[in-house]
Amino acid sequence: MNQYIHHPHDKFFKAMMAERELAIGFLQFFLPEEIGRMIDFERMEASKESFVSEELKEIFSDAIFRCPVLNAENTSLFVSVLIEHKSYPDKMVAVQLLSYLANAYQTQLKSGELLHVVIPMIFYHGVENWEYISLRQLVPGLSKEFRRYIPDFETLFVDLTRMSDEALNGIKLVLLRAAIQLQRYSGTPLLLLKHIGRILERIDFEKDNSRNFSRQLFVYFFEISEISVEELATLIEDLPIHTKSKIMTTYEQIEKKGFEKGIEKGIEKGIEKGIEKGIEKGIKSEKMRLIIQGYKKGYSIEVLSDISGLSVVKVRKIIQQHQNQ
Repeated sequence: MNQYIHHPHDKFFKAMMAERELAIGFLQFFLPEEIGRMIDFERMEASKESFVSEELKEIFSDAIFRCPVLNAENTSLFVSVLIEHKSYPDKMVAVQLLSYLANAYQTQLKSGELLHVVIPMIFYHGVENWEYISLRQLVPGLSKEFRRYIPDFETLFVDLTRMSDEALNGIKLVLLRAAIQLQRYSGTPLLLLKHIGRILERIDFEKDNSRNFSRQLFVYFFEISEISVEELATLIEDLPIHTKSKIMTTYEQIEKKGFEKGIEKGIEKGIEKGIEKGIEKGIKSEKMRLIIQGYKKGYSIEVLSDISGLSVVKVRKIIQQHQNQ
């Protein structure tokens, strides 16, 4: 992960495509059928390479897969899945994609190997409607004598938000389907909360082999929904008991980790403000604030005592003082 991956969507996308089974399922579903049936997915390899140049790192992140072609010895192609960082559709993206593809072929040249075709796929899950415009469409009104000089190329454009539930139900892998549905509703929090029970009930935590990604899936959901523990408990009320238990345990672990980081940050902040009494006052003030926040989120007094290092009596007193204000 590089420093330009600054959105939870990008982190989640990278985590999803790092799981081999999910990546294969993703490509099998979203690639055109005529391309998919020519790829030897058994020998597909994720590439550590990125074709994103320094100039494009604020615009794209990519996941690249080297895909051997069936019944064609020593022949491969690259499928490059790009996620776009902008919060709005850019009609000039074809120009940026041209630069990306040029860098992709230059990177291959520098490696000293034969050139392989690069198939670009833009994976878009924004709220606004975005119709991809090709490079040739961006230069209208030219006669055929001039049009042939415009560099043009095919691009696979996936507009996830405008895909139907029926279409996405065609994704065979349950965990992948849940991940894609989360991304689909990531820009519409109300719809996300409406559908979250149906999305999560599909996951069988007892049989799921990608347990690390299951946790990443929950982290992503909590990041994009900013849901409280009370709201979460209500939304998952009708799910199977083992599923509810897994969700709540993961939620508590994530919240506890964030809470502990907040305390550490508060202590550092208190230390920076002064010495002796200044330090003590800074630590105390920050712990009080975080204890109150944790209590509002549903943490028990015992858990808050364990996290903060204060006694149960002191934690209870802090909460009572806050309630009396």
